[in-house]
Amino acid sequence: MIIEKKVHTCRKCHSKVLTKNNINVCGNLQYHCKTCGAYGVLEPREPYTEKEQELIIKAY
Repeated sequence: MIIEKKVHTCRKCHSKVLTKNNINVCGNLQYHCKTCGAYGVLEPREPYTEKEQELIIKAY
């Protein structure tokens, strides 16, 4: 059995000293970096590609 462990780092200072900081309105888990004091989302959503945007507009 293979177990993968995901290690999150701060996007500003790349520190691994993070604490969970509630959930935002969209349901994403947020963090607080103890090193630099930054707040953010652990796994931000990727923006749509050009092809995906065209497909969405066509479907609309």
